[in-house]
Amino acid sequence: MEVVLSLWNYFKMGICLLKNMGARALILAASLLMCVSLFAQENEKKETYRYANITEFGLLTAGLKGVAPEATTAHGISVNKQHYFGLGFGIGLCQTRYDESAYMPIFLNYRFYFKPEKTFSPHVNVSLGGIAMEEGRGLYSSVTMGFKAGIFSFSSGLSFTPIYYKEKTKKDVSLFGITLKCGFSF
Repeated sequence: MEVVLSLWNYFKMGICLLKNMGARALILAASLLMCVSLFAQENEKKETYRYANITEFGLLTAGLKGVAPEATTAHGISVNKQHYFGLGFGIGLCQTRYDESAYMPIFLNYRFYFKPEKTFSPHVNVSLGGIAMEEGRGLYSSVTMGFKAGIFSFSSGLSFTPIYYKEKTKKDVSLFGITLKCGFSF
């Protein structure tokens, strides 16, 4: 029961983070929607839009004392199976110089598939958003490359997460490292 209450608190912190981001998040979401409409205008073929999901589990080497587990899921739309735009969230565990703590990322996600008509397709993925933690907040960003084989996906790349603590006695930290994730997408 304590775990459920703790997850609920992280979820509430994530909602507060979205509220604090307010205008910036709306501008970024509007920009993504404008990109979708631009792709639709450039292509003379009939565009196909459909729901898409990317769920991945992985490890980040960004922790100061080893690796940090993370699970993320992003839900959005796929345009012609080549461009994916979505909103994602997740949960992770990181170790800083002060302690080990859970965090909840909330982010915008874009993924480009190079050969969407093939069963095996390389992709590039960009995620940008924020994280909510009990003792602070931060930026969530990653750039990865990988592939999709059927519904299985694998990604590897760089992650950068600066954390800003509420307590002034704690010095802010920046976690930078390599991320490896695998999961599924449809």
